[in-house]
Amino acid sequence: MAKDKRYIAPDVAAAEIEKTIHPVRQQTDGVGLRMGKTSEFTLVAPVKAGGADVFRQRIGQAQEECRFWEGKLGTVHDLRVCLINEGRQILFAATYSDEFKPYVLDVIKFATPWIDHMFLGVAEGYPGLAHPDALEYIAKHQVQADLWYVQNDDATVRDIGRGQRALKSFNALLDAVQD
Repeated sequence: MAKDKRYIAPDVAAAEIEKTIHPVRQQTDGVGLRMGKTSEFTLVAPVKAGGADVFRQRIGQAQEECRFWEGKLGTVHDLRVCLINEGRQILFAATYSDEFKPYVLDVIKFATPWIDHMFLGVAEGYPGLAHPDALEYIAKHQVQADLWYVQNDDATVRDIGRGQRALKSFNALLDAVQD
């Protein structure tokens, strides 16, 4: 870091902050930020007249089915979908393992019914993911986060799952040895 670099809290040693800094870069093939193997996707779209009510009626089922549809993708670390600005806009914000284009193409391939359940009849002008204009719609409403952070930027969703299974097996082994 530059010698004259100033940090938010002047009483914290610069070296302490500098050792925690991870580079954030632009996606190579789309809008959004990337750290290590992890990326962010944010979309903000207008809600059509009556769309907020449709969204509220459907979102419970969409929530129940999250794990099924994400299981088909296998790349989503976290996802938020909500109405904002008094129901005038819908926010879709995801953190995922992959580059932009493979992620979007996988969402179209594996999760179209689920995404359409949340967006058709809700988001103004949303054509449906199977429609030829879907990518144009996404590009029009996608925004890049100004600040985005992920703790384990070099761990994919599959890496994390594998690590959790290994830890569970190791703990079972320790429990067996202690008995």
